[in-house]
Amino acid sequence: MSTAMLLAAAAVRQAHTDRTPEAQRNAAIARACLQRAGESAERLLRAVDGRLGRGLLGLLEAACVPGIGAHYAWRKRRIRQWARQACADGVRQVLILGAGFDGLAQTLLDAAPAARVFEVDRPATLAVKRAALAALGLDDARLQLCPGELGALPLARWLRGLPGFAPELPTLVIAEGVFMYLPLDTVQTLLRQLARALPDADLIATAMDLRRDGTPGFARQRPWVRRWLQWRGEPFRWGASRQALPLLLGQGGVRLGDVAAPDDGEDPDPAPGEWLFHGCLSHPDHPVPAGRTHAPLMAAALP
Repeated sequence: MSTAMLLAAAAVRQAHTDRTPEAQRNAAIARACLQRAGESAERLLRAVDGRLGRGLLGLLEAACVPGIGAHYAWRKRRIRQWARQACADGVRQVLILGAGFDGLAQTLLDAAPAARVFEVDRPATLAVKRAALAALGLDDARLQLCPGELGALPLARWLRGLPGFAPELPTLVIAEGVFMYLPLDTVQTLLRQLARALPDADLIATAMDLRRDGTPGFARQRPWVRRWLQWRGEPFRWGASRQALPLLLGQGGVRLGDVAAPDDGEDPDPAPGEWLFHGCLSHPDHPVPAGRTHAPLMAAALP
């Protein structure tokens, strides 16, 4: 069962209590994707649609990372706010890395009718999403689904060959729940490639915090979750303290701007442990500040 499926199930579950049009449309896209993503996805959807199933999933969540479903909703709410503001400030195209089964593209196309959105993900994920959007009548010429494997793409050359993509236009890059699954040096290389190809582009992304034991993860994550993620082949590869985050991102050519405060009194993060940040891609070859190295600031690499 993929991360895209779990996030889609969280969107469907949220829509049972959140009746806003945006939440309902996002859930409709997630549902249509789950219906087309295989037997495991269909079983998950049936569980989310039943009261008993939602109760069991709630117990499972409490046994894994208490509040993680509400955290996903918190994260997406903040991303929508920042992305809408970026579009209002003049962004003309949006590049979403690892888009999964999310409906953010449709939200942004509504907010900025003149913009274009490019979603990058694995071919199998995009095939499911393409069929789901067509079934819902939401396929849109302004949205391109672009197959690619992050960490293996020569991004600058790939972007130049992408039909309709114009590197000179004001651009927003979104990488939600992506970078923690890649080694830190791969993330920094990827960011430097983006910074060279899209200088001054906006960036909205996430990275893991460090737990008390120095490993990347959520603060209330149960001990067995790390072993389970490793068994699935999706461990959190790295994390950073709030203090270290600007330097580690800076080595990838990112000027860090806002970081969503997990302890915001009006809208706190229900499951702290993941940094959500907004920044700008800049020249990737600036020097590391004297006397500072990133070795003591990052988690040990995971096997």
